[in-house]
Amino acid sequence: MKALLRILGWCIWCGELLAQEVLPIGLWSAAQALSPAQVGLVEGRFRALLVHAFRPATGFARFSSTWAGVEAPFQLRELPAGVGAYVFSDVAGGWRTTRGMLNLAYEAPLGARARYDHLRAGVGVGFVQRTVEPSDLQFEDQFDGRGFSRPTSEDFSRLTAWNADYAVSLLYYRTQKVPGNVELVPFVGFSASRLNRPAVGFLVRDAERLSLFWAGYGGARLYTRTPFQFVGSLVYARSNRSQWIGGSFLTEFVIYEGGYWFTQPVGSVLAGAAVRARDQYALMAGFTLQKGLAVGVAYSLLSRRNTTPTAFGGLQVMMQYVLGYKYRERGIVYPFPLW
Repeated sequence: MKALLRILGWCIWCGELLAQEVLPIGLWSAAQALSPAQVGLVEGRFRALLVHAFRPATGFARFSSTWAGVEAPFQLRELPAGVGAYVFSDVAGGWRTTRGMLNLAYEAPLGARARYDHLRAGVGVGFVQRTVEPSDLQFEDQFDGRGFSRPTSEDFSRLTAWNADYAVSLLYYRTQKVPGNVELVPFVGFSASRLNRPAVGFLVRDAERLSLFWAGYGGARLYTRTPFQFVGSLVYARSNRSQWIGGSFLTEFVIYEGGYWFTQPVGSVLAGAAVRARDQYALMAGFTLQKGLAVGVAYSLLSRRNTTPTAFGGLQVMMQYVLGYKYRERGIVYPFPLW
């Protein structure tokens, strides 16, 4: 029984890791998980985020995923830089994945004429832990010589493994020139993780090595002469022969102090949608207060059902808090989606 359990766990592990990388449906709510170069792009002194999502795996089991992170900008030899970290936890059917990453990003000098153009590089160092959760598993009682009455004596001490994880990334983005003007502000980035291709498996550590995970993404924010702003994004990710294609579109209505446009914002209302090709789509809505506190929710529906009895694809709650927010501090307003 013990050997069978280890073999089963090894197979589940390999299948899970080679088939998918867990990312939130509201992808930009945990941008550090997408690319280390996104760390520190904060319109304030500090930002904390918390994202929780649950989605059905089968008719009886569900995935429960949580992202928690912090980040802050700083100056590195008079160049903008950022530092941050996040922790990710995913639990489903007796299986737990925990990832922790420390990210650092900095901008390259492009000269005084490139005031609104930014080129940024990022690196990440962290760990991935995977373990079996015995509380979510059931076993038959052990045979005591006369009947099956003894509690199970399965040993889970060896069913935990740690691996290092390394990531690199690049990001180019523009910032708005003049508030109130019609302007399309783009961004495009690339990231690669699992650069060390860690070995997986409980019994034979070198039997299988993880594939490189890389992602390319881009998008743009459209500023108008009204309080409305529109932002869209596309993401393509690949690991081995598995690919992940998704996108989002959000509309933001900014509320300004005293009702005068393009003065100090006091909050905003957001609504939009996100989609993952051949998987699910979601409706998103939320608000911000003083551009510091942001709360959002995403409701997902499955576009392809294989194991779930309904089309319900899960619920995701997203929260961010920015400390020391200042409107257009140093003339920078970032074009990235909030979720």
